[in-house]
Amino acid sequence: MAIKQKTEPKGKLIEVLTKEYRWENLLLGVLAIVSAALSVMILTHNNLLTPPDDSFPVIGGDNFFIFAWVLLAISVFGIVLVVYPFFIPAIPELKKISWAGWHKFLDNSVRVIIFLIILTGFLLLFNFLIIRLLVGTIL
Repeated sequence: MAIKQKTEPKGKLIEVLTKEYRWENLLLGVLAIVSAALSVMILTHNNLLTPPDDSFPVIGGDNFFIFAWVLLAISVFGIVLVVYPFFIPAIPELKKISWAGWHKFLDNSVRVIIFLIILTGFLLLFNFLIIRLLVGTIL
């Protein structure tokens, strides 16, 4: 005979706090980015935050130095909370990767560098020809 588990009734607050809403991560990400930008603006003494006549500081100035660092720390924490769930499924997949050996790595690196040198040469040649054509037609 199976024993039936008793479930304790949850309070309304616990129910609301544990429910996952559809747009909460997006909202947290946007607010974290905006608050990080605001804290960087305060730390760099950006003039956009004070009125032109400097009669009173709106949010910038030396008095808000600690506030800006705390706001930046909270913003970074918010960004980590938004990005962290995307990396959880990637960790087991990264453990499955078999990396190339030293010989294969060196071979691929040399091939990429040679390709980039050739591509850069073509782009410089086309740039030189286009400038010559434009200068010749303008003058």
